Parts: sequence; structure tokens; C-alpha cells
Amino acid sequence: MALFTGSGPACAHAILQETTPSDNEVLDAAPASAELRFNEPVDLINGAIRLFPSDGHPQTLEAETRDHSVIVDLPQDLPKGTYLLSYRVVSADGHPVGGAVAFHIGEKSASSPAPSAPDTDVTPMSTETAVVVLTTVQYLGLLIFAGLLFFNTVILRAPGQPDSGTRILSQWAAGCAAAASLVLIPVSALRITGRSLVSFPELGLWESGLRPAPMVVAAVVLLTGFSALLLFNRSLRGPVRHAAVVAAALAAISPVLVGHSQTTDPIWLMIAADIGHLLAGSFWVGGVIGLFRTVRSAGTTQQGDSDNTDRAILATARFSRCAIYSVILLALSGTLMAALIISTPSQLVATGYGRTLLIKLAIVASIIAIAGWNRKRILPAVAAEPTVSKRWEGLRRTLSYEAALLCAVVVVTGLLSNSSPDHQHEQTQPGHATTVDTAIHARSQGLVVDGDVEPASAGANTLSFHLTYDGEGVTDDSVDISARLPEQQLGPFETTATRDPDTGEFEAPLTLPVSGDWQVQVTVRVSRFEQPIAVVPVHIH
Repeated sequence: MALFTGSGPACAHAILQETTPSDNEVLDAAPASAELRFNEPVDLINGAIRLFPSDGHPQTLEAETRDHSVIVDLPQDLPKGTYLLSYRVVSADGHPVGGAVAFHIGEKSASSPAPSAPDTDVTPMSTETAVVVLTTVQYLGLLIFAGLLFFNTVILRAPGQPDSGTRILSQWAAGCAAAASLVLIPVSALRITGRSLVSFPELGLWESGLRPAPMVVAAVVLLTGFSALLLFNRSLRGPVRHAAVVAAALAAISPVLVGHSQTTDPIWLMIAADIGHLLAGSFWVGGVIGLFRTVRSAGTTQQGDSDNTDRAILATARFSRCAIYSVILLALSGTLMAALIISTPSQLVATGYGRTLLIKLAIVASIIAIAGWNRKRILPAVAAEPTVSKRWEGLRRTLSYEAALLCAVVVVTGLLSNSSPDHQHEQTQPGHATTVDTAIHARSQGLVVDGDVEPASAGANTLSFHLTYDGEGVTDDSVDISARLPEQQLGPFETTATRDPDTGEFEAPLTLPVSGDWQVQVTVRVSRFEQPIAVVPVHIH
């Protein structure tokens, strides 16, 4: 629960780089089309690109993709006034991204009545949470399943069929992974189209969000997982044994077909690192569970019956040796993936993705410390006195800690796979704030915003404000501003505030095209590692 609460909101990897017409541009005549250029290829969603005129109802527009651009056909003979082009597309990693661009024909409108609320510009939190939970279950099931097969085949080397407990656990793990993979298909489509989970029965509302990648992953998990189970339950001898491990490994690496591996250049290197990361992770997660069951069996063996004890000692020694190589693979692949995904070191502390990654690294470091303690202290003590039950009890206890921490790592991995390292601004709850006439005030994370908005009406506005952080005046040359209208699900509209060196006051132009209760987010970097955010409520008439 703490990990979910502290995580940043999920967002898309694709970034809008340039628009034609540009945001807030005043045109002499109506253009025939508009162009939205992104940093990577994007896919369209049916009915998700709309034009909001300054008077009248929004219109759904036709569009097509060319390279990294979306070309939108605008209506002919648009009258003078302010227009808002709202879009929602799908990035290459399967995440939706939305926003809006304002432009003016002839002149800026003095006022703009609120349009009917669009319903696909923001993804409901319930849908985002469902995607994260299902991704976590998928990862956990695949890693446990593949790791158990590897442990029984390579580490335990048990002849014949596996015991009933191992078969049941592997079946449950494979079943959970398959079920999560299948359910992720419609839930991912709901996220892409911006629908809540209650829209699931209405196929027509979200079928346009169906994408091939989740379907392919589900097909691979079902095919390879079912094949591995059949082979695993038949025998663990010869080629059949190795075929089962290979099939399970293919299932475990299937998540590389979606997410950041498909968008981070060079893609082949990112995919190779991701595959190594997943294989090493499956060895640890499933292997620790298999080792725990083996050690538990040895700890309950009666004195004089040493078969289970000898097998447990041998399996623990083998697992410990393989763990060294798995740590090396985890370190190399994880470092490479982090270097490819995170463009600047500051993103480790300035973004939700970076902070979540640091949490994962801290947990992994704890796991490695426990594993080192097992190898250097507990295992030699068990080998010296294998009939002493307290020795086995200590090993079982540390293995249970290791397994619990590994599950936490998988949860964090589910969060990472559904968030973007490029997301610099997190949503924060507004502090104690009041709005009187045009005055604005907010306090959050030590940042205090005081000022006013003129003329506080739909259309062009000017924000004038003072900033203090921990009681000291902010002297940064520029401050980032973004505005959203939650009730109409519009935005973000972004601009940059500049500071007057004589008065210390900041000023920013901002077009708010419709009336309503807007949320203006003020972000300022006060140091290399600190970037406080305050959300200011602004009522536009």
C-alpha cells in the first residue's frame, strides 16, 4: 500500500514536440489541416481527436499518421474565433497520451462558453490501478513458474515427476499469469480509450483501444506455459526436462513485447537487457520459493534419515553458486536498462519513475545482503551440523524474508512498467487555498504562491505572482506553468513564467479557452535535487 500511495501517475512515453498551428497562435485565415508532431510514432484512437470552437459543440475530426506526425483535417471555412484541438493517441509502448492545442483565427475570442465534456482525455484512476495490479500478477506468476521449473531441473535435479506440492504451485503460478495476461487485453484497451472499468460490458466504447501487443503476449504465455506444464508434469529426464525449461523461459520473457523495451533506442539492446533481467529475476523469485520448500522438508527430517538433509544441503550449495552469476546478470542488465531509459541523472530524484527505481534498487540490495549472509554464515553452519534443527530454522527464516522482498520487487517492477521516465511533473493535492476574485494563493512542499489572474475570463489571461520557498524568495529565471480543467477534462496547457529582476514578480501568459474551475500547476527547481510543485485553483468566468 505504501508503494502504491507514493508512486507517481502513469503517463505515456510519447511527447508532443511541435504543432502546426502552434499553441496560442493567431492565424489570418483558417488552415486546411493541423499537424501534431511527436518524438516517436503514435497510433490513432477512433473519435479521440476533436475540435472545440469558441461557440458551439465540439466536432470529431478525421486524421491520419505520417511518420511521427498526426495530420488532422480541419473543417472548411471556420469562422473567426478561438479553437481548441483536443487529441488522444497511443504511443509505441502502448500508453495513451492526450492534450490540447489552442489557436485563433482572425482574433482571440473575448469569451468562450464551456463545451460538452469530453470523455476520453483522462484515464480514470481505477483503470490505471487495474493495469498496474494485473501487470504485477502477470510478472509474479511468470517468474515463479519459470523459476520453479529451473530450480527443479537444474538445482534440485530430482528424478521422475515433481512432487504434488511443486506441481500445484507451478500450475497456480502459470494460471495466474495466463489469466492476468488475458484480462490485460480489455483493461489496456479501456486505458487507451480513457474508459473506466464499468464500461467493460459495452464493447463498442473501448474496442478501438485494442492493440496487438497485449494479445501476442497473452498468446505466448498460454502456448508456452501450457506446453511447459505438460512437459513438466510428465517427466524431468533428458530432452523433455530441458524442453520444459525452455518453454517456461519463453513465457517469462514475453513481457518484453510491450512497454519501454519497444520504444527505447537501440531497441535490440534494450530488449536483450530486458530478457536478461527477466531470466535472472525468474531464477531468484521461483528459485527462492523452491529452495524454501526443500529446506523446510529437510528441517523436519528425523535424525538418522539423511536423504532429505543431504539433498537440501546440495541444492542450497548449487543455488548459492548460481546466485552469484544471477546477481552479475541482474546488475549488468539493470544498469544498462537504467542508462538507456533515464536520460539524465536528475531524473532519479526528480521523477516518479526515478524514485520508484531507487526503491527497487534498495530492496534488491537488501536481498543481496540476505543472500550473502546465507552463503557466508548460515550455509556453512548447516553443513557442519546438518542434524541441528535450529540451523535449518535460521535458513528457512532468512529465505522467507528473501521471498517477501522479491515479491515487493515484482510489485515495484509492475509500477515501473506502467510509468514514464519523461514525466517530470507529478499531480499533487492543492494545499490550503482560497480564491477571491482574481487573487490566487497556494502552499505545497514549502512552496508558496501569491498573486492574481487577469482578466480571469475565458481566453487570454496573464498570471502575476510572487514565489517563496521555505521563507526565501525564489530567484530562478523561469518557472514552468501548466493548467488543467478537471470538470471538462481539458489540458494540460503549458507556458513558462519569467521573473522581473527589479520587483521579483513572475508573469506568465496563459490561454484558458473555457470557463470553469481550473487547476494551475506551478513547478520551480530550487536546487539540483529539489523541484517543489504547487497546484493553484483558479476560477475562470
